[in-house]
Amino acid sequence: MPALDGVRVLDFTQVIFGPAATQVLADHGAEVIKVERPGGGDLARAFGPWIQEQSLPFASLNRSKRSVVLDLKKPEGLAVIHRLLENTDVLAHNFRSGAVMEKLGLDYEALKERYPRLIYAVGTGYGSQGPYVERNKGGHESMAQALSGMADRFIGANGTPQRLPYTVADFNGGMLLAQGILLALVARGRTGEGQYLETSLLDGMMSMQAWTTSKILNLGDDGEDDGSGGATHPRGNPLDGAVFRTVDGFLMVTALFRPFDRLLGDLQEALGIEGLSGDPRFVTLEEAKNHREALWALLAPVVAEKTTDEWIPLFEAQDILVAPVRSTAEALADPQLEVNEMLIEVEHPQLGKMRHVGTPLRLKGTPAAQATAAPLAGEDTEVMLGKAGYTATEIVMLREQGVIL
Repeated sequence: MPALDGVRVLDFTQVIFGPAATQVLADHGAEVIKVERPGGGDLARAFGPWIQEQSLPFASLNRSKRSVVLDLKKPEGLAVIHRLLENTDVLAHNFRSGAVMEKLGLDYEALKERYPRLIYAVGTGYGSQGPYVERNKGGHESMAQALSGMADRFIGANGTPQRLPYTVADFNGGMLLAQGILLALVARGRTGEGQYLETSLLDGMMSMQAWTTSKILNLGDDGEDDGSGGATHPRGNPLDGAVFRTVDGFLMVTALFRPFDRLLGDLQEALGIEGLSGDPRFVTLEEAKNHREALWALLAPVVAEKTTDEWIPLFEAQDILVAPVRSTAEALADPQLEVNEMLIEVEHPQLGKMRHVGTPLRLKGTPAAQATAAPLAGEDTEVMLGKAGYTATEIVMLREQGVIL
């Protein structure tokens, strides 16, 4: 039986941040009911690429979930929500603070007495109060990267800071929100009481930079590497994540975890060259930082003489970490992913068989639930209302009133 079997989640989240959190819950057996708006549903349904008008981004983060479409501007729609809440463990949303849920009367303060066991989970851009909330500032991946200092650590070819190309803040925030929900479920098991919990994109991005923030808070920002910058940092270890061109691609080399002079000896052995370990420019790590360009200039033409596959065993024989720099498409073909059961197949009602990357968590005693395809908008409305106690006649009436679609 999956770990979260029997847990019900009423999911108002949209796009990436919130759905990433509830995806973890659905993967492990929770009944996740997406509450979607008429005329479009989750905003991610409008994001391409598409197959037969079905969004692939939406499909990737909404596996094994249910969908109900309700017009919450009508009192009958809100009444449906309250019927569902009677048997709900978790309500999750990632709307702006003070916006949608408060206007609907579905904020935590309005619900906590009526549903004392309810866990109310909120993901925001910046928090539930403070200067950004007062300005009604919208949250977004790019804003979180810029405000947190993350974008400043990645400088483009033109010398300007740039956003990382992946949704780091959204997925990190989603994992934190899922962790908070699980912690609250454990606490409720002891106390019998639900609670409010929140995290934000900004807070999540700051927590990711623990090495950097600890150094600045305690030693100041002196321009020195904090240990996380690697080869790309002006004062980082020049052999921590250095990338070299090979005959057929690129190789990332990480030579760490031993004295630097010994590292150079091992590197010489792997490359089949001499002179590195005795060169005064590289005799210590500090000297090597000052002469990084010279070090790379010595290594690059040697690495360029062999293929990536030829170099890997030579580096690994010296216990130097090395890996080919792959495209995402190449990474998906890695046999390790098959061994880890990371690639899953689901049956979509319109598209047939679809493949996705599944849950990265493997629990031996309570394995993940069998995955199903992301729902069509409103696909489960009648079923969920039936579970909430609505009769067939009442469901027809709600449809005629435009409450459900």
